[in-house]
Amino acid sequence: MEAVEERVRGLLGRYAGRFPHYDVNNEMLHGRFFRDHLGDGVAALMFREAARLDPGAALFVNDYNVECGNDPNATPEKYVELIRELQRGGAQVGGIGLQGHVTNPVGEVICDALDKLFAATDLPVWITELDVCEPDDALRADDLEVVLREAFAHPAVQGVMFWGFMQGHMWRQDAALVNTDGTVNNAGQRFIDLRREWTSDARGRLDGDGQFKFRGFHGTYVAQVTTATGKMLKAFTVDKGDAALVLDMDT
Repeated sequence: MEAVEERVRGLLGRYAGRFPHYDVNNEMLHGRFFRDHLGDGVAALMFREAARLDPGAALFVNDYNVECGNDPNATPEKYVELIRELQRGGAQVGGIGLQGHVTNPVGEVICDALDKLFAATDLPVWITELDVCEPDDALRADDLEVVLREAFAHPAVQGVMFWGFMQGHMWRQDAALVNTDGTVNNAGQRFIDLRREWTSDARGRLDGDGQFKFRGFHGTYVAQVTTATGKMLKAFTVDKGDAALVLDMDT
């Protein structure tokens, strides 16, 4: 317990206020080291201490195979029960991490897991360690697109982090987006194409009421208005959903 407390105090004492997210105790669906040594309540204690030391950070659970539908230890239902157990112990669980080490993705399976987690917890989900393993990089590109489209479209998913991208510098072989010589392979090009597809760029003139309307993908934008007297710039964010956003450039 002394080692646990020293680790939490040392880490949060150094980095409090600098990171928006922490993974508090990794892969609890597959391991019980701390709980076996210190009792079931120690996991919630870690969350409580982390929240006390860095109240502005979102505290995540994180695990693997939850999105695959082939691991009896890591079903969405078991993940939900783990989260509820932590919450009963006073843990401020702020998000759900799905590692996303995918080999044979099936869109319906991934979407089903996301649906169940979001419906039961109403917590944001991040794909935390995405890599798609397939020797044929053309098929890898197709598989990667399935995962990214499911993640980008789902209302629960707030972010995706890749678990590497360069051949020879990844945990799994046959998952790279960039070859050792620096060339972008088919999977990498598919990612670039999706990013381009999901980037909105609207241009036009203000109407008679001084308004300009556009539809865009969710994300961060910069609006620029050019007049005879100069330019005005303002950053803004479009959230997921169809709700209208009004941006006033005069303020």
